[in-house]
Amino acid sequence: MNQTDIEDILNVHLLAFGDEEGPEIAALARALLALPDTISISARREGAIAGNVLFTPFVFQDHPGTTCYLLAPCAVLPQHQGSGVGKELMERSIDHLRSIGVDAVFVLGVPDFYPRYGYVPTDKQTPYPELLTIPESWMALELTPGAVAPLSGKPTAVEAFMHPELWDTSAYG
Repeated sequence: MNQTDIEDILNVHLLAFGDEEGPEIAALARALLALPDTISISARREGAIAGNVLFTPFVFQDHPGTTCYLLAPCAVLPQHQGSGVGKELMERSIDHLRSIGVDAVFVLGVPDFYPRYGYVPTDKQTPYPELLTIPESWMALELTPGAVAPLSGKPTAVEAFMHPELWDTSAYG
């Protein structure tokens, strides 16, 4: 990925999340893009990046051999929202993750978007379970049948996600 693509991806996250959350989300995306195990999937319109989603390793303490990823952040430029870019991002990313042997994907997200792509609420812990006030917003997508049920123990995300404020859903309830 070249520097122009990185800047375009950061701009997508900045604009999609708006003035209040955009700068923080773009900074998070920058930190995640610098990590070697981050998977970045973009959708283009008229040759330009219109949407992007990032995936980073997510490890359950008692099951380090199960390959899980955390989906975040996911963004679509405002002028392309509602035009199928999000759907393309979800479908392409699921196909890609399945093709590389990922067992499960977790997301703390909008409960009426991700279920369209097979994500279901999960009882598996977040890194800060006491901050999950909207349980239906914590979801999993099982890519390997039977992979999610046995997962146990405290999960660990990449360092950029191991901040309590990123897991607190109380402001959205």
